[in-house]
Amino acid sequence: MKKIIIVILMLLAGYNLVLSQSRITFVSDHNSSGYYQVYTMNEDGSNKKQLTDMSTDCFFPRWSPDGSKIVFNTEDGRIFYIDNVNTDTPAEPYFVFGGEHPSFSTDGETIIFNSDFEGVLTIYAMFYNESEPIIVSNLGYSNQQVLSKDGSKIVFSSFVQGGKDVMLIDLDDTTENNVYQISNNDNANLLPDISSDNQMIVWSSFNNNLQGTIHIYKDGKEKAISKGIPSANRPKFSPNDKKIAFVEIGESKTKFYTMDLEGGNRKSYDVKGGNVANFMWIDNDRIVYDAEDGKNYDVGILNVSTGKSELLTDKGSSMHPDILN
Repeated sequence: MKKIIIVILMLLAGYNLVLSQSRITFVSDHNSSGYYQVYTMNEDGSNKKQLTDMSTDCFFPRWSPDGSKIVFNTEDGRIFYIDNVNTDTPAEPYFVFGGEHPSFSTDGETIIFNSDFEGVLTIYAMFYNESEPIIVSNLGYSNQQVLSKDGSKIVFSSFVQGGKDVMLIDLDDTTENNVYQISNNDNANLLPDISSDNQMIVWSSFNNNLQGTIHIYKDGKEKAISKGIPSANRPKFSPNDKKIAFVEIGESKTKFYTMDLEGGNRKSYDVKGGNVANFMWIDNDRIVYDAEDGKNYDVGILNVSTGKSELLTDKGSSMHPDILN
């Protein structure tokens, strides 16, 4: 009897482990069509599931907050979402609008994306039941937007007075003066991220030689924190806002790093799969990423505490991961 109870407990423990795993969405060309299609899988690479079968490449899938939907764009500049993705019969992709790089609002009711709908590429938002989007940024060429965790702020890159600057929109402020310039330098300021408490913003600032330096806006001041690294890009805060992950861009390869908020305690990692391109934090210890080896992309997970990385895909080419915790 005791042995039977132990076996049952072991089975239940394994079952709970499966249930507690985060889900990852990504795109892969490992299918009969050869196009990049939207997939999901567990964080250990198991239970891979193809969700789309379109005659075009699909890119940048993103989860809704409740995990019931995934939004993505196609190579020909159309945005779709899939409903009921965690059921046995996910819905067919539903066309939303023309654009790229879509994501959901924190309440899951709105899709935020880039489009040149009115002649200039900028940021729009669109409710499911509307036929046309509403403009979010009136600054002209605006993109690379990131929504804050609480949905009250958007940071993005936009042309302001002839230069590319990091900007912030306070969505809680309904007046006309709710847009703020964050960066204050003559470089091209790109790919911002905002801390979970909305108090800090980090981005990469590129000079005329296309060399990037990580800048942080903290306590009302801008500071360069990646000095000594020739070119750094794609900074992202850890969930607890204590670390910043980024890539160093070399002539022939990229290198992956973490550092603290002052630029200290830098640590580089040997990452399986090749050169890291897109990534995001899963938790304070792990990062999901895609990397290319000159031929294909693969999706992997890096543990920044142990330095261990492992690939979750090994067939075809897979990229653009997004995590649902």
